[in-house]
Amino acid sequence: MNDANLTDANVGAGLPAEAQWAAFLDRLVHDLREPLRSINVFSEVLAEMAKDRLGAEGDELLSEIHAGSSRMRTVLEGLSGYSLALSESTGSGTASLQSAFQIVLAALDDRIQACGATVTGPDLLEQGLPKLEVSLDRLMQLLENLIGNSLRFRSEAQPVIRISAVREAGGMWAVSVEDNGIGIPPEDCEAIFTPFMRVEGKKYAGAGLGLSACKRIVEAHGGTIRMESTLGRGSVCTFTLPEA
Repeated sequence: MNDANLTDANVGAGLPAEAQWAAFLDRLVHDLREPLRSINVFSEVLAEMAKDRLGAEGDELLSEIHAGSSRMRTVLEGLSGYSLALSESTGSGTASLQSAFQIVLAALDDRIQACGATVTGPDLLEQGLPKLEVSLDRLMQLLENLIGNSLRFRSEAQPVIRISAVREAGGMWAVSVEDNGIGIPPEDCEAIFTPFMRVEGKKYAGAGLGLSACKRIVEAHGGTIRMESTLGRGSVCTFTLPEA
């Protein structure tokens, strides 16, 4: 066995269990991205070469290849985010909730504009919130996952998403993301944090790992996360983090 193989076989060796899983997922995502890229590239070349020659059935098969690779890309991105939650779950750092909110709003602007959503955070903008005991990247990951879910699982009504923050006892802050989306059955509000759990199945895009990553991040910093929802009326996801 050569040195490269020895290195591959011992990815994460000697690290804590969480870090070993993170290293494993990082390597898995890295090794799968290249063949996925090849599938995308060569299927596009094949589609161009066979344009108007394959007939309806051939075009449908190519469409299925593109759809399958798109789903695989979504899963890989979900695994990448989950590995970040594992690898940095116990990392130190402080971050401004207001700064994280503003950065995430800018990152999601195209999606917000595309569906005509209204995203407000008056508490964040007016209170001059303190810093929280979490890195900026992980706080952004929390907000992006939760706001992104509200944009994805929207109802036919214009999406309205409200972010608020309230100081709690014991030096904790509770941050809530509320929407008027499709909601989920109350009995699924706990199970939704299970890895790969997707209440709506394949109806909506996603890997089912975003909320699991959020749970990992929050609990590693001594906080909690919960979902309250009414089917057809929207959801409120609330997480707590300590004040820095």
